[in-house]
Amino acid sequence: MRTRPAAILTALVLTGLLTVGTSGPAAAHGDAIHFEFAGPAGGHPQTVATWENDGDPVTEDVSATLSAVSADGRSLGPWRLIAVPGHEATFTTREELPAGKWTVTVESGFPALGRGEAEITVTPAPRTAGPSVTPAAASAGPVVTPTPTPTAAAAAGDGRSGSSMPVGWIAVGVSILAGLAVAAAVLRRRRA
Repeated sequence: MRTRPAAILTALVLTGLLTVGTSGPAAAHGDAIHFEFAGPAGGHPQTVATWENDGDPVTEDVSATLSAVSADGRSLGPWRLIAVPGHEATFTTREELPAGKWTVTVESGFPALGRGEAEITVTPAPRTAGPSVTPAAASAGPVVTPTPTPTAAAAAGDGRSGSSMPVGWIAVGVSILAGLAVAAAVLRRRRA
């Protein structure tokens, strides 16, 4: 009879160690990424990724997409985000938005869930007539001006959006269930 509590205790300790051992970089900063839209880049919207809980820049690889809907209902994307060389935690798209007003939405799945939304206006780059305009300057592309829009989370008062259930708690729950399954299997085997 003494071996049953020992087996259960061992299973619970192993589950706890498994839970602590599987927490990655996202667990150190929180469970969600916040995306804030940055300045223009020739029609390519830029967004800066920070950890929602502590505001640190996301230095890991990010798997995220950007979708855009124009004021007249056209939609583009989802387009994969790529890192902007030389700018920490800043991401953009290879694709260029045409001139107009756009509601852009970024959503990430790795290294954590995240979401950001803003209204931006893409306008053609100003062109001046005359001999002072070089071909490179004339083809600079549109200019993007971000205009923040409130999200459901902002309306609630925290100014950021994220998942409703933290990913870390899901991992803990799964680990606890795995530990209980191991303990139940040990008990069944002892009874047999």
